[in-house]
Amino acid sequence: MGERVSWHHIPRVVQNGVMNSTQIKSLMVIGGLALLGFGPLSFTCLIGFYVVIDRPIWFIDGVVALYGGPVDSRPIHARTLPLALAARIEAGLILLVLLILDIAPVPVTGGIGLYVILARPAWFVQLAHSVYGLGSSPP
Repeated sequence: MGERVSWHHIPRVVQNGVMNSTQIKSLMVIGGLALLGFGPLSFTCLIGFYVVIDRPIWFIDGVVALYGGPVDSRPIHARTLPLALAARIEAGLILLVLLILDIAPVPVTGGIGLYVILARPAWFVQLAHSVYGLGSSPP
């Protein structure tokens, strides 16, 4: 029901040490947000809250492209799945803690974003899968 991506084709590691184009673009954006994070407000956390609350199509397409999978821009029909609600609440609470930690002089959230872009850990794609309530489980 409303499944948009095939999670079975997403590689977990960078092949031959080469980043894909989405990684390079995301690295520039998150790098800029990390620099802005040295101020009193974490823009990275605010964007994270927006993603958790609204679940925009551009974010899940970006996650799939980041992990090297095929992007499918059909709308997500599972917008109100109760299973996604628990993941959205959990992600929102984590972002709230990160927002509080980002008050310190070092932008924590931007650093985590840079790690996700460079290492592409499996937990991040699983979190995105849970927040968007997609029908199949990622690898």
